[in-house]
Amino acid sequence: MATMDIITTLMAAWMLLAGVSFWSYRQELGLSKAMLIASVRAPLQLLLLAFVLHWLFDIQSHWAEAGIIALFCIFAGQTAASHHSNFRHAWIASSVGLMVACAITLPWLVLTGALDDNARTLIPMGSMVAANSMNAVAIMFDRLSPKDVGAAIVDVKEGLRTAMISPINTLKVVGIVHMPGIFVGMILAGSTVFAAATAQLVVLYMIVASSFSACVMSFFMIKYLQKNIVDE
Repeated sequence: MATMDIITTLMAAWMLLAGVSFWSYRQELGLSKAMLIASVRAPLQLLLLAFVLHWLFDIQSHWAEAGIIALFCIFAGQTAASHHSNFRHAWIASSVGLMVACAITLPWLVLTGALDDNARTLIPMGSMVAANSMNAVAIMFDRLSPKDVGAAIVDVKEGLRTAMISPINTLKVVGIVHMPGIFVGMILAGSTVFAAATAQLVVLYMIVASSFSACVMSFFMIKYLQKNIVDE
């Protein structure tokens, strides 16, 4: 695709976002600035990823892979924490929660043979776990109040239910309403339908399990931090 075609395509798609952002501004929803900043950051971040991706996929050390995935979790935790009034505690809690979710799901899938034990597989999968779990944790934090954080786990059931609506709904409608990217991409690449469906289901099951694990661990962590650590 020629450079001008790429620019035209991106601008056409960006105009949709700009229109939504303008409507948000007119309605005073407080979302327009975040939308526009994110829309500028996204292409820059993708370009940076494209430059370093070949280096990431050549990594042979599992410790290095774990370190990169941990960085994903820290950055994702920062974004999720923005939805909680106590940013410092929420950032630590969400980052730990995301790391635990990765530590539970990825090694299990490798040990059972569902995922290959290499950087080309684990780093993208780790980023998917961090990103999807981040959304669930952010929604849970948005529903939590100071009272909830100091209360028992039963008092935050509604927050957990709300956080899990999106991943569970995606699992419900896959193959009926939703044709996920991995499924379509593998078919276009020449894989059989059954191989593509298997790979997609592994990812969807992983996302549901990791999102729930991240939410529960993040809640316990922020509850502990706010009870035992006093900010200076």
